[in-house]
Amino acid sequence: MGKHHDKDFKIYAARLVLEEGRKPKELAEELNISIPTLRNWINIYKETSEVGSADSSNGFSALSLKEEKDKIIRDLQEENEILKKAMHIFIKQPK
Repeated sequence: MGKHHDKDFKIYAARLVLEEGRKPKELAEELNISIPTLRNWINIYKETSEVGSADSSNGFSALSLKEEKDKIIRDLQEENEILKKAMHIFIKQPK
């Protein structure tokens, strides 16, 4: 079974090729991955970057996966706190 790399590693590898001009064949050998795997990561990065650049034209920037998860967690924690407060208000009200 093959190795599994996290998203940050895949983005890092794709950026080395696209933004720093590294050669895919050399980088694949250096990172001990296959060239088709690296090319797949590059294509995925290009697709997600295009979506991100479309968002940035609206004043929004694309968030990394970790930042996106952290934002969702914060939003859910805030919602949870609001619901707890609302629950206490409704419990204390006489009928």
